[in-house]
Amino acid sequence: LHLTIGNRNYINPLFQAQADASADAMETQFNTTIASASQIDGFLSGVGGANATSGRSILSPGVHTQSNVLVAFTATGALGLGPAASLSNGISIPQNSIPPVGVGAKTGLTVALSGKALKSPFRGLDPNRLMTHFSFFSMNLSPYIGRGISMSSMQFGVGMSYQVYSPKPWNPLIRFNGIRLASGLTYNTFTASYQTPFNLTQTSGAVTTTWNNNIDIGVNSKIYSLATDAVTGFRFFHVLNLFMGLGLDFNFGSTSITGGSSGPVSGEVASVQVFSATGTVSTDASDSTSPPLAQVRFLMGTQVDIGNFGIYAQGTVSTPSVYGLHFGLRGSF
Repeated sequence: LHLTIGNRNYINPLFQAQADASADAMETQFNTTIASASQIDGFLSGVGGANATSGRSILSPGVHTQSNVLVAFTATGALGLGPAASLSNGISIPQNSIPPVGVGAKTGLTVALSGKALKSPFRGLDPNRLMTHFSFFSMNLSPYIGRGISMSSMQFGVGMSYQVYSPKPWNPLIRFNGIRLASGLTYNTFTASYQTPFNLTQTSGAVTTTWNNNIDIGVNSKIYSLATDAVTGFRFFHVLNLFMGLGLDFNFGSTSITGGSSGPVSGEVASVQVFSATGTVSTDASDSTSPPLAQVRFLMGTQVDIGNFGIYAQGTVSTPSVYGLHFGLRGSF
């Protein structure tokens, strides 16, 4: 982020030198603070990690049955906790900050074929499953909490799943659900924007220059992920499933900061305006960060089976400091 004060108009030329000095000092104050204190890389890394984690629905979380066709409606969300990208160090307005939390959210549809519908060329891997998934999400929170907050996302991916160790009944009421491996390749996008107010003041000689404006700040994340996990668990009373697993994900792509602002700058002497200008904040092309290359993931969840349908919820913890929640409804036929 970079502040430039242009279109300078000297209403009273006697104060031109003092007005320029105060405007230049304001530019230096803003730009030096951003360069030295913003930790934008950590914030963008958190957004990229959350974007990748929210796309894990491609793996069709929960318990798989040996059906030919699986249809799952999924909703996912994630938080990536990175360093705070603070814009307030050296500027006395505490509201001037980018939140230290990156978010990602998606909702969509998974369709999978398995068992007799898709034979595996590898012996011993039936029932296997070929999955395709599409997700989307869009929300404007401005009418509810202000600050111009909005979010949108999209995901598309394909994946495979195979039963390594088949389910085994331990007794009439308890079944070991076996061990399942799943892997998927996804393309995840996430964009978000919000407004943060700024109030800067600089004085040089008799001229006091002020700039009051809202800065529109956004992020744009595009991540490719290759995710693999192993899941196991138990089924109780023919209805309740508890499952857990470990995953290893590899992410590629980038997350960048976007947006800017333009607003009036006013210079006054004894409450009389002697100077006017325009303050413009723009983003640098270099404000882009790659996501965490590798994420180790632990997942745990539950699923309730009712006939051919299952309702599931799954929590995910990934490194570094990313937390996801996945839930939805699946039908097996």
